[in-house]
Amino acid sequence: ILGILLAIAIPTFLTVTKSATNTAASSNLQTALTGAETYYTTNDGSYASILNSTSISNIKQEGTGLSYTTNASTAAGVISVDYVDANDIVLAAWNGSSRCYAIAAQKTSSGLTGTFTHLPTAVGTYYGWYAATTNSTCTASGASAVTNWQDTGGFPTQ
Repeated sequence: ILGILLAIAIPTFLTVTKSATNTAASSNLQTALTGAETYYTTNDGSYASILNSTSISNIKQEGTGLSYTTNASTAAGVISVDYVDANDIVLAAWNGSSRCYAIAAQKTSSGLTGTFTHLPTAVGTYYGWYAATTNSTCTASGASAVTNWQDTGGFPTQ
């Protein structure tokens, strides 16, 4: 009886755990984007100087409670901010197992499309993810691997 119960419970537990880590990563990214947008607004419509070193970000001053880096997103609550110019930003967060979630905020119609070839050219906020089996492969610049960007409904499910 215990074996049957465990055979039912373990897959369910693993599915719920995976779903929770995906939700945490995407939620942290949304919070980071809110901080970045606040910075953009208070900095006269510019993301310029949002990063003041490789590990400290001016977004943190907006009170997001997250950590920022230009390196890999290595743990929960660490957001990679690798591609920033005055009008465009890409943020990434690792879910802890197999996905790197990314958000691209594009304020100009061609600001990110040279680097992110699958990103639409229209101004907007885009959500996507790519396979990242280790935390060292989850970077915002690595989001050029995203092929499933979408601008409605949040992050793609597949």
